[in-house]
Amino acid sequence: MTKLFKYLFIGTALFSMFSCQEIVDADPIEGRTVVSVAQNEGLTTLVAAVQAVPGLESTLQSQSSITVFAPTNEAFAAALDAFGASDLNDLVAKLGGATNLQTVLGFHVVPSRILSSSLSGTSTVTTLAGQQLTVTRSIGGITVVDAQGNTANVLETDLQFQNGVMHIIDRVLLPSIELPKPNLVEVANEFGLNTLLSAVNAVDGLGNTLLSAGEITVFAPTNEAFAAALEVFGAADLNALVIKLGGVANLEKVLGFHVVPAVAFSGDLQASNTFTTVAGQDLLVEVSGGSVTVTDRLGRTVNVVAADIEIANGVVHVVDGVLLPDLMLPNVVEAATAAGLTTLIDAVTAADLGGALLGADA
Repeated sequence: MTKLFKYLFIGTALFSMFSCQEIVDADPIEGRTVVSVAQNEGLTTLVAAVQAVPGLESTLQSQSSITVFAPTNEAFAAALDAFGASDLNDLVAKLGGATNLQTVLGFHVVPSRILSSSLSGTSTVTTLAGQQLTVTRSIGGITVVDAQGNTANVLETDLQFQNGVMHIIDRVLLPSIELPKPNLVEVANEFGLNTLLSAVNAVDGLGNTLLSAGEITVFAPTNEAFAAALEVFGAADLNALVIKLGGVANLEKVLGFHVVPAVAFSGDLQASNTFTTVAGQDLLVEVSGGSVTVTDRLGRTVNVVAADIEIANGVVHVVDGVLLPDLMLPNVVEAATAAGLTTLIDAVTAADLGGALLGADA
């Protein structure tokens, strides 16, 4: 009987040893990394983003314990749309480069293991980016609020890997980062100011001059404003308008009349302000009852319809009219005199047509 118990004990011990070995070998966490879990869950954009930052994958694997809030592909697609980016590389550029991308990704990682079962109420956790997330567990589920106040919903919880746990979320979380400001061309595209862009491109080198300029304020006319200018000048299109204005040099002067070589946000304005433009002529900018108007050299007043659009080298205010400087265009008599058409001038004078010609439309 003693021997029987002895053999039973030994058998039980051996069974226990093999059973434990089987449990260790079958442990689903062993050998799994944050990247392999993301790949298994189809989070291909997240994987690409992590691998776009040199050394980030190994940094995550070397942490003793982490919790990853992992955005879905759809969440990244929404972020691309929000930033006006065409793909991940473009998004990195919109964020300000790989360093900011690393900050964004680090903002999704907490340096400790947080299982959903350990959450209750609202908690504040510090991420690898050094900024805090607010995590709330309620009857409705688990949510995460980023530094911008945006809320992400946790779609799937507790996907464990060797050194941590992953929770899948439906939004890319944004930390507090210094985003690059758009340039003038990007703002014009965003606001659909196609005619303005065409006009700038019609003057060789003007686009680059504006992009590389120091501080500027641009009063940018809408497409409708240019359409109204075409009608006033009796021009069929932009090319005809250039002719009516007296050539490309005068078009450049008109466009320069919309640019002030200083930064003036609406909050910086007094009730009445006079600004000298890059065309060398003054604009009158007035504020009344929360509205901003701009008056050109001909006494015409236009309205600011969208203010304080910050760009890399200044600010853009969208206006509902084309501003006109004093172009000093010759009238028909002056033009004839300059061309030496003395016989024509004598005929006009003899017929008493001078006043009619001077007052005629262009």
